[in-house]
Amino acid sequence: MKLNQPNCKTSLATVLLIAAGLSGFAQSKTFKEVFTVPANKAYIEPFTPGDRGVSVPVGYPEDKGIVSRWSDKSKSVVWYLYQKTGQYDFYFDHTVDQGKKLSFELIITPITTLNDFKTIRKKLTFTGNGQANSLFAANITVPKTGYFRYELKPVSAPQSAIKINALTFKSLKEAGQVNQTDYQSSPSVHLSFSSTQPTTKSYNWIYQEIMVPKGGDPLATYYMSLGFYRGYMGIQTNSDSERRVLFSVWDSKDAENDKTITEHDYVSFVDKDKSTTVNTFGGEGTGGQSYVKTANWKSNEPVKFLMNVLKQDNNSVVLSAWYKLEGEDWKYVATWRAPKEQRMFDGYYSFLENFGYTNGQIRREAYYYNAWGMEDQTGKWVNFNKVRFSNTDGKPGQRIDFEQGVSKKYPDMFYMSSGGYTPTLKTANIIPVSTKQMDLNLKPFEERVATALKNEESNNKDFKTKK
Repeated sequence: MKLNQPNCKTSLATVLLIAAGLSGFAQSKTFKEVFTVPANKAYIEPFTPGDRGVSVPVGYPEDKGIVSRWSDKSKSVVWYLYQKTGQYDFYFDHTVDQGKKLSFELIITPITTLNDFKTIRKKLTFTGNGQANSLFAANITVPKTGYFRYELKPVSAPQSAIKINALTFKSLKEAGQVNQTDYQSSPSVHLSFSSTQPTTKSYNWIYQEIMVPKGGDPLATYYMSLGFYRGYMGIQTNSDSERRVLFSVWDSKDAENDKTITEHDYVSFVDKDKSTTVNTFGGEGTGGQSYVKTANWKSNEPVKFLMNVLKQDNNSVVLSAWYKLEGEDWKYVATWRAPKEQRMFDGYYSFLENFGYTNGQIRREAYYYNAWGMEDQTGKWVNFNKVRFSNTDGKPGQRIDFEQGVSKKYPDMFYMSSGGYTPTLKTANIIPVSTKQMDLNLKPFEERVATALKNEESNNKDFKTKK
C-alpha cells in the first residue's frame, strides 16, 4: 500500500492496525484519537500498609514507570480513569516472559451508578514471547462523562512474569477523552471559619471539635483543626497502631529557601508534656513541630482542641495547645515561642488532606464543629458558624472528588471529604449560631502556660543542643 497515494482514503490509524497484524474486525475501524495512560498510574487493592512497591510496584514516580514484579495473586491492580462520553477500543501494552501464560479477570465499572452501563467482566489471557505486545481487552461505550474503575485481577499467580507498560484507548468518535489524573493522592479541602455575630476578630483562645466517622480514617490522613497565621494543630492516621496529635509552628522565614534568615527568625521551644516529641521540620516552610504518638484517638468519637496565644514583651508570642479525647481529661501538648509577632488569632481554618499517595482512591471524611474564639479584650466567646470553601486542583478531568459544607446527617456540623473518585458536592456554608454558650474553665490552662514560661530557659537550651 502506498501511503502517499493521493486518492488513498485509508486512515493512518487503520494502517497502523494492519501493520501491527491485529484482527480483521479492528482493521475495519477508523480511530479518531488515541489516549495512552501510563500503567504505573494505578493502585494496589486491597491496600494494606507496606504495599508501597512490594508485591506490585505501582504509583511512584507517577509520571513514568511500569507495573512489574507482580507476584501476589491476592492483589489487583486498579486504574481510576476519567472518560468522556464515547466509544473506545481498549488495549494493554505489555510484555510477558517467554513461554508463560497468565490469566486475569478484567472488571470495568463506573464510579457512580449508570443505568445504561453494564459492568464489564472479561477473562484475559496474556501469552508470553518475551516481546512487547498489545492485547485487545474490550470495547467500551461510555454513556456519561465521569470516573471509571478498571481492575485487573489475577486468576493465576502473576509469577513476576508480566510487565504492563500502558493502557491504550482508541476512540471511535470525535471529542473523546481518557486520562488518569495528574496525581494519585486526593484533593486537599479547606474550611475557613468566621462568625455571623458582631466580633472584634481578635481572639486569644480558639476551640474546635472533630469527629472522624468509621471508615473515613484511611492511613496517611491529616485532619487539621486549628490552622492560624503561624501554624496548625490536628490529628493524623500514621499507621495501624499509631494515631498522632500534631502541633506545628512556623519560623518567621523559610530557612530552606530564604538566605536572609537569622537566628532571631527561628521558632524556639518553650515546654511540652512528657508524652510529646519535639523536633524541627521543613519542606513546607520551616519551624518547630510537636506531636503525641500515643494519642490513639478513635473514629466516631469527638476530639477536642484548644489553643492559646499570649503576647510577650520581646516582640514575640507564645503559642500553646491542648487536646481532649472522649472520656479523658485535657492533655497538654506543647508551647512554642514565635518571634517577630504580636498578633492575636483572627479566626482559623481547617483542612483535610492525604499526606501519602498510595491510597488516594479511598474516601476520607471528618466533621468539624463546635467552633469558637474568645475575644481577648472582652472575654466573650464567639461562635464560628460560617465557613469559606477552598480546595486544591478541581479542574475538569482531574481530582474533583471532594465534598464540603453543612452535613446532611448532622445539620449543626460542617464536614469535608476527599477521595473515592466521586463527583464534587458542596452544600451550605452557614449553620445557626449555637444556642449553647461555651463553658470552659481556662484557669488550669493559664497556669500551665505560666509553668511553661518558667521552664523555657532550660528546655530551649536542651532543644538547641538536640538540633
